[in-house]
Amino acid sequence: MILISPYKNTFRVSQAYRHLRSDGTYHQGYDLVGIGDKHIYSPVYGTVIRAGWECATLPKKGFGQRVVLRVGRTNYYMYFGHLSQINVAAGQKLKPGDLIGVEGSTGHSTGSHLHWEIRINDIKTGYVSVYHYAGIPNMPVRQRIRLTGRLKSSAPEI
Repeated sequence: MILISPYKNTFRVSQAYRHLRSDGTYHQGYDLVGIGDKHIYSPVYGTVIRAGWECATLPKKGFGQRVVLRVGRTNYYMYFGHLSQINVAAGQKLKPGDLIGVEGSTGHSTGSHLHWEIRINDIKTGYVSVYHYAGIPNMPVRQRIRLTGRLKSSAPEI
């Protein structure tokens, strides 16, 4: 899989993939914070499967406003959670660089960020290491990261 960054400008990792949380569970994606520009862009070619509130009756639950993108014709799905604005609709075809929405703090969130994860078969137990596909350091970092163009991947092609 060839990815581009979901941000076009500088961002930082605020929580790493597989970070052990205080409740004993693992964080299954990256939490990224845009520095300045908060717009989120598609890293891959894909189709929007879901776009909107994860649970409209409980807006402080889960991902809040989220977009689920099927990667090409594979069984890999990317999740973009906690968005303050969604600019796509279910069924829409995206290419790398297309605007998905704007980073936010909807759902179960303590501050503005993007929760970004990859799942196999669109199920909660099908987590995939975003780190291997994204090439983003798998640790919270204080310094800013600026990734332009394609992200390096050490993972097998999907």
